[in-house]
Amino acid sequence: MANEKKKSAPHDLQQTNGLFTLCGIVSGTDKENFYKETKTKNDKPFRSVTFGVEFDKDKKEYVSLNGMQRDQVVFTKRETVNGQTKSVAEKVNWKDRFTFKKEGYSLLGVHLGLTKTTDNNGKEVNEKKVAVEFDACNEIGTHLKDGSSVFVRGKIEFSTYQDKHYTKFVPQQISLCSKDIDFEDEKFESNARFTQTIIFMGIEKSADTEGKFIISGKVVGYNSIEDVEFVTYNSKLARTLQKALKPYNAIEIYGNISVTSNAEEVAEDDEWGESNKMERNNSPFVRELVVTGANKDSIDKTLYSEESVETAIAKLNARANAEKEFDSGDDWGSVNTDSGSDDDDEWG
Repeated sequence: MANEKKKSAPHDLQQTNGLFTLCGIVSGTDKENFYKETKTKNDKPFRSVTFGVEFDKDKKEYVSLNGMQRDQVVFTKRETVNGQTKSVAEKVNWKDRFTFKKEGYSLLGVHLGLTKTTDNNGKEVNEKKVAVEFDACNEIGTHLKDGSSVFVRGKIEFSTYQDKHYTKFVPQQISLCSKDIDFEDEKFESNARFTQTIIFMGIEKSADTEGKFIISGKVVGYNSIEDVEFVTYNSKLARTLQKALKPYNAIEIYGNISVTSNAEEVAEDDEWGESNKMERNNSPFVRELVVTGANKDSIDKTLYSEESVETAIAKLNARANAEKEFDSGDDWGSVNTDSGSDDDDEWG
């Protein structure tokens, strides 16, 4: 099976998980949008952070986190009962999140190591903290500095707004590296990787780039089902995916986050005057999630079907329309890695 069965609201489909890792040098902490404190439409305090991580020379990815005050936080622990280990959760009031102490329980939140301390052996190590998103934003805003070498691990979120598709990298761990990153070091190896379970929809050759294949799929989030695209330059893997999979099969894919400069191709001026600058593509970079392999043991041909996916999409659309009508119809306010196969086979 692709994953253990887990229900999610407001639909009945299992969510498809995505993870990323980045190791690089921090930038952007002097920008206005690095750390913000605002309020939601419901007047709850809200915090956010956005910063860059240069993971190779002149190659940068952006990481974003936000959080707001809520009624409760969750502490968990692992315990064994009758030979079976399971996770036990306990909800704690927001105001007690810093004072709650119960043996074996740890806060469910973002893992941080942004300051240094000395351990019992006199060695300098990261001071480890776990904070809910709201508090983590403040910690990051206070301690993270440009030029710091960090390791970031987190989840990938896909979304659509006004017919545009967005990919967001949300950190669940940010730690200072034990050694500063040096791109010029001959031993340096780029670390910008992802793993993502998708509902496979198809694969085809790129019409623009020789040797490039476009993998189409869907990902299931908590309250959305998004169309996504990945690419691969491995023709052997592309043929295998095409032969082994049918639409609505689930599979785990993995690979590298690729960022390339989007250099302008400027038309030469002629007797009609200079070229129209509005027609130039001003996006500073192009990001691709490049698939280098797939986990053949993760293939699930029964978990999703066209009917189940389309039914879930209809439910989500109906809910979105109902919320939109409610929001505009009264004056009460708004409704608010690194994974892979060791086998050098056709799966990457």
